[in-house]
Amino acid sequence: MQMLNHPPITLRYFDARGRAQFLRYYLLTRGLRFTDERVPLSADFAAWRAMREDRSLAGPFQKLPVLLLGDQLVAETLPIAAFLHERLGDEASLSGEDNLRHVMLTSSVYQDVMLPLGILLWSDIAFAGADLRALATRTLERLQQHLVAVERTLLEWQWVERARDRPVMLADCALWEELDVALRVFGAHLTLDATPGLAQSYRGFPARAACEQLLRERPCPITARPGEADAIAKIQALLS
Repeated sequence: MQMLNHPPITLRYFDARGRAQFLRYYLLTRGLRFTDERVPLSADFAAWRAMREDRSLAGPFQKLPVLLLGDQLVAETLPIAAFLHERLGDEASLSGEDNLRHVMLTSSVYQDVMLPLGILLWSDIAFAGADLRALATRTLERLQQHLVAVERTLLEWQWVERARDRPVMLADCALWEELDVALRVFGAHLTLDATPGLAQSYRGFPARAACEQLLRERPCPITARPGEADAIAKIQALLS
């Protein structure tokens, strides 16, 4: 597919970062025209409830995000990422080994960073009576352990060096987004000092300026959780 000659692209998700922000970064930094369709948030989720039963909007599983490329609808975050990786030519530009590494890194960031952070932010609503201090402490500990493993793996793969010779890809966007989210959720309780390679990758991410500009132009919460700012403040206070 020619980047400047593709069918219309629409990415539909809530007006939050959540599971779609790294997809937004990717489309933006690769210069792809797309409609960033954001479902408004409210305490009663009225806008979402009004469209949820319409599978042409909410997809086959009636959840977001969904991607429309022309008339083709793709649902679920990781399948959307895989679809874009293939259809927009990135898969063909990488070796089989590097494609496998791209898939593994994307999956690890999604499963081991994005989802635990989302669960933590929603925990006192979703799990009444949960010990938030214990959950926050354990989530932070597991995250720090995982980041050490990620850094070691990326060094072994020579990920940063190889990235210099190719465009920004989805796994790169996912890694930067979730490092940024983790730093915002845990504040001073999380640093990247123990993972200097990741710290350098985060600070020197080629698309960082574009990502931060999008965050300034379209500010939104990390998740759709009501009262998220207060929840983050509470998590940081409990860790003190």
